[in-house]
Amino acid sequence: MAQIKARKDGAWVAVPNGTTIKAEKDGSLVNPTKIQARKDGAWVTVWNKSDPVTLAFTCNASQGWRNNAWRTDNKVRFGAFENFGDNLTVLEFSGDSTTGGYTSTSLAEALAVRPNVTSATLSLYRNAGSGDSTISSITSETLLVGQLNKTNGTAMSTYNAGSYVQTTNMQTVAASSLQSWGSNATRALALPSSNLTAFITHVSTKQMWVSEKSSGWIASGGGTSSSDIYSVCDGSAQTNKPVLTVTLDY
Repeated sequence: MAQIKARKDGAWVAVPNGTTIKAEKDGSLVNPTKIQARKDGAWVTVWNKSDPVTLAFTCNASQGWRNNAWRTDNKVRFGAFENFGDNLTVLEFSGDSTTGGYTSTSLAEALAVRPNVTSATLSLYRNAGSGDSTISSITSETLLVGQLNKTNGTAMSTYNAGSYVQTTNMQTVAASSLQSWGSNATRALALPSSNLTAFITHVSTKQMWVSEKSSGWIASGGGTSSSDIYSVCDGSAQTNKPVLTVTLDY
């Protein structure tokens, strides 16, 4: 593979992709997106500004909350079921990546090297008996994923979750991503690109939340019908744990 080298301490060393490098253009030094050289009559790329990696992180703590009261089974719940109020779940992704070659790297450590997030998904395994066996194929309901103002490692049962919900950089999972989601099935929910880097940077050091609402949760009441998207999913204590997958770049 072609590569560019530079002299350092009396030796030639390869300049890795993504390293800040300068080239002269129109009389000024600029950081190029790539550098090419002629080889065997063709232009070949010897250096790229972009060098993305995709890493997966398994949820290491989760707990459901329904206005002023915590659940104890660690499962991920969102939406409302009949007359039993609104669900919110807090999740934490503070462990090391499960991706080969990066199994000693936390999300915070990965961001320190590649600080730009280009995509992210939250994968959840939806249990049987979660409201409707399959979410409606025409639902217009969305799922909110947001920042919680509590540092990773904080015991979730020690505070009132609703008091620490933040809407800054909040991600909205589109209804189309939830439609036709059945039972005993994993769905990778794409997070939108808007403010994604800032949101994932928060998650690297603090907890996050998922819910159909960002405020106004009720403990009980509200009618006898369930949310279209009401779901109970495996959490940190179950077999099919939530997984946050992020693509990072320079």
